[in-house]
Amino acid sequence: MISTTLKRAAATAGISMLAVTAGGGATAVAQTTVQPQAVQGGVIKGGADGTPRTLMCPPEENVLSGGFALSAPDGRLLGHVPADLVESRPTEDATGWVVTVRKDLTPEGRGRHKGRIDPADLTLWVVCTQGENTPGG
Repeated sequence: MISTTLKRAAATAGISMLAVTAGGGATAVAQTTVQPQAVQGGVIKGGADGTPRTLMCPPEENVLSGGFALSAPDGRLLGHVPADLVESRPTEDATGWVVTVRKDLTPEGRGRHKGRIDPADLTLWVVCTQGENTPGG
């Protein structure tokens, strides 16, 4: 007998499964294909400051994966030191994605804030099940 967890994992990935019985025969397990949808959050100005940021899926949907993008505002550049990714994970209830990252912009080098280092801007992405709360359920 195939566990419910294994069936759900396979359905989430869109995988067909066969269950092998004790007598050597195989029984097909129905495949449920989940149509994912990518959801982009807004730009969080200075968001790469090491603070946990969360982007949630729409209501009644679960998260499949997530990620982020770093950017610099006009007239600024991302610093040369690589980003420090502290965490990139689903929320405890699997309805959103949490990212904690640190990335600096290059020092401005002019004006009254000469030499100031600010955090980069951050955009979160989340890939959610579309219109289905529990994949394969």
